[in-house]
Amino acid sequence: MQGLRLKGFSENRTITRQRERGKGLSAHFESSHFKESNRLVLDLTYAFDAPDGRPITREDMERIIPQVMDAHHALKEGRGDIYDGDVAMIGWQDLPEKIEKGHLDEIKSSTQELSSKIDAYVSLGIGGSYLGVEATIQALTHRFFNQLSRDQRGGAPEIYFLGQNMDPDFLRDTLDMLHGKRVGLNVISKSGTTTETAVVFRILEKLLEDNWGRGTRELIVVTTDKERGALRELARRKGYKSFTIPDDVGGRFSVLTDVGLVGLAMANIDIQEFVAGFRHMRKLCLTDDFWENPCLVHAALRHLAWLKGKKIEVVATNSVALYGVARWMEQLFPESEGHQGHGMWVSPSIYSEKLHANGQMVQEGERNIFETFLYLKEPDNEVSIPEVREDLDGLNYLIKQGIGMSHINRMVIEGPAYAHFKGGVPNISIEIARRNAFNLGQIYYMMERSVAISGYLLGHNPFIQPGVEAYKRAMFALLGKPGFEKAREEIEHELSRTKRIRI
Repeated sequence: MQGLRLKGFSENRTITRQRERGKGLSAHFESSHFKESNRLVLDLTYAFDAPDGRPITREDMERIIPQVMDAHHALKEGRGDIYDGDVAMIGWQDLPEKIEKGHLDEIKSSTQELSSKIDAYVSLGIGGSYLGVEATIQALTHRFFNQLSRDQRGGAPEIYFLGQNMDPDFLRDTLDMLHGKRVGLNVISKSGTTTETAVVFRILEKLLEDNWGRGTRELIVVTTDKERGALRELARRKGYKSFTIPDDVGGRFSVLTDVGLVGLAMANIDIQEFVAGFRHMRKLCLTDDFWENPCLVHAALRHLAWLKGKKIEVVATNSVALYGVARWMEQLFPESEGHQGHGMWVSPSIYSEKLHANGQMVQEGERNIFETFLYLKEPDNEVSIPEVREDLDGLNYLIKQGIGMSHINRMVIEGPAYAHFKGGVPNISIEIARRNAFNLGQIYYMMERSVAISGYLLGHNPFIQPGVEAYKRAMFALLGKPGFEKAREEIEHELSRTKRIRI
């Protein structure tokens, strides 16, 4: 039997764009027309006066503006609780203006050289060393990127992510995908001792050395601290090509550093356009006009939602490609805000899939939810719906109105936004014109600055994560890591007095 043919379908526009990027074709992202047509829009229609007993009102916003502006000025001037040790962790703030074209060219040259030698590229990292680069690649490439031909990928190698968990089955399954291929690695870790990443790197480095011996040196890239740490020392000893993680940029703010840029360049994503998106949003977010500053409006609304008892933020998108961005936000906001009993839990969702699951809770559950929609207005592809004579499913009315899948997908945002608001859930929509690197850069910078303002409003340092260290201390102690003997003794003593309850 002959295989399926996609009769009536033109080439997937996502593949077309991958091919164009592979040929070095670039959007005119510096033009005023491009910037206007890719303007990020905050829709606040359903943010105020939701019928839930404690609504957010315009009056609330007006009252909080002076406090928000104080935080805005303090952040711009580098004042406040922003230090990790003796380092002010706001290097991300002006990074879009500091990145030089020469450095971007160096990254592109290095990744092109490595790409020419490999079939598959593996990015090793966890948290901020992983989520941003994966989210951006997923947002801008084909959903089944690794299953396409190299030509369809625009000449890029297959791309995989490891080191973000300790599941041996996940690792083993990924190794099966790498079997028989020429493999390159980029291990991303500031210290070089992050357990999850370091364990997997040991395994893969040995595999590469067993296969290619001294040639392994040309297949491994290290992204780490400029001068210190285990990975920096390893790069010196073995001659690995290296890139740098700045001291004053925390992991969850690092997607515009070499942490993100190297992987994006490997996928042929235009990193100059990506930087331009950051620069554009930075300019918008430095204005002192509150209602013209999307970072301030976003931060103020979320803070008011928290003050009104909203403990969960559902971040929902109608684009599978943008789900990774919601997951990136799932780290950025809780890790920055989750201090001293503060902050909202972020729950990423894809609509309409989740509307048939926890959508019931959003609509009629406890009124402790604030909702943010990442609304993709223009997908890469339009798919029409065929008219059928039987019409047993009753869908012919859509065809008669000229409605295709993208219009239905728009209603997947507009319908729930209205219904959830009427059910007492205040919500905002962030309208994203289309899938491109410029828009991803805009989103990331807006969110980074918003959460920094949020930390000021909550009264704590949003650039540290002391709670994360607690799990590491317990895990290291239970693993018997040298230097944690006392902690292990304390934990084992407490566990010996704890009655296990197993049913």
